[in-house]
Amino acid sequence: MELTVDVEELRTIVARSLELEPEEVGDGDHFAEDLEMDSLMVLEISSQLEQRYAVPVQDTSIGSVQNLTELRALVESLLAEESSA
Repeated sequence: MELTVDVEELRTIVARSLELEPEEVGDGDHFAEDLEMDSLMVLEISSQLEQRYAVPVQDTSIGSVQNLTELRALVESLLAEESSA
């Protein structure tokens, strides 16, 4: 079973946490350097992802991704792990 995550939905989650408009969050924008994401924002995004996708998301996992493309890959891999467990 292929698990894909809607990138626009992720963009909205990230934008809301950063208090930006979704169109201000590009796929390749670096979270820390371009969007000024801090550790509190990482916690908020982790919490929102856990609620939305019902998978445990460690803050360290989110902290290691640098952009929306990597975040999508991370969430898809977490969903795949959950479905195979």
